[in-house]
Amino acid sequence: MSEPFRVRLMEMEGRLASGSGSTSPLKKAGELLVHEDGAALEALDGLESAWGRLTAPEASPFQTFAWNHAWYCTHALGRLRPLLFEWRRGGETVAILPCYREGKTIRLAADRICDYQDVIARDGDEIAALLAAVLEWVAALGYGGQCRFEKLSSRGLLYRQLHAAGGMPDHSLCFEKSFARCPYADLRGGLEGYLGGLPRKLSEDFRVSLKRLGREAPDARLTILRDFEIRVDDLWKAAAFHIGHFPEDGESPFADQRLIDLFGRVAKDPECGFQLAFLTLYGDLLAVDFGFVRGGSYYGYLTAFDAGFGRLAPGKCLLLKRIDRWVAEDGVHTLDLLDGDEEYKRGFTGHRAYHVWSVRLMPDDFRNRLRRAGLESRKQLRQIAKLALGSEEGLPR
Repeated sequence: MSEPFRVRLMEMEGRLASGSGSTSPLKKAGELLVHEDGAALEALDGLESAWGRLTAPEASPFQTFAWNHAWYCTHALGRLRPLLFEWRRGGETVAILPCYREGKTIRLAADRICDYQDVIARDGDEIAALLAAVLEWVAALGYGGQCRFEKLSSRGLLYRQLHAAGGMPDHSLCFEKSFARCPYADLRGGLEGYLGGLPRKLSEDFRVSLKRLGREAPDARLTILRDFEIRVDDLWKAAAFHIGHFPEDGESPFADQRLIDLFGRVAKDPECGFQLAFLTLYGDLLAVDFGFVRGGSYYGYLTAFDAGFGRLAPGKCLLLKRIDRWVAEDGVHTLDLLDGDEEYKRGFTGHRAYHVWSVRLMPDDFRNRLRRAGLESRKQLRQIAKLALGSEEGLPR
């Protein structure tokens, strides 16, 4: 295996900001290993043990080794240049930042097909040290280099570190904006508790839908497949259904068959907690749902239903009929529908949501100062336009 590029950092004035805003002395000088292109894929397998050790139990499935390994093997090809940042201290891997490179822009691995990308690390001190070393490496690329972290959850380690007192690397610039709403709901111990926590009208609508399905389609069958129960044929069947029932004004993500390949790689790895669910009636598919169970949350990734059975609300019922089983069999307490402001997501969560953020971290050079000024100007113009549109909507007609 080819040798990675190395950046050695000494004590940087002897102290380092921690995630809580306090400071602590560096234990030893650290070292950043930069694995690029083919060497990144070679290095990946050797990081599996450290990756598993550093991944928190509550981390999303998209931060696991299994998901990232599958993405690098299926998507990091062609113009996408694989890039892994490994931070070591005393010879031990203590932080990993999975990325890829487009020109001089560093992006988080899989940021175009999933949410909640993040660093994995032993603690906030190591994240701060890793960021400082990464930014030094980016600066070495020349003017215009930047880290574009597209989907950082406000609950994630990287976002919290960047917003901690003293959490920004020295000689750096930052620009951020809200990326999307992420609807979520507390399942409150089961279906009845969940329905009781929703607005009354919405709760009654869900009860009516379940009763109608039971009355008009009593033989409708719910099937939940997990891990080794999932066959390749099941994935292709569900993907074909999703493609065939995607809205006419868009294209199913499964049109890119690399996503099916990725799911095939993670399906049998319990670390990701992949689940595939079907609602059928006499062998006909009414609805499918792709998602993940991890750390007490169900992450709803993709869903589709046959509009020809719309009266039975099959997509809605497929989710509702699983809640008691999620709680009893999987220990799920939170339904997380990932980013998107679709009406059905707002309904299932009673309009509760948090945000993911787009953050650009840049070396403080002349070109990046111009870039940030331009980004801030466009952000302000969009805010002014929204306010103006809001005022117009409030005018009498």
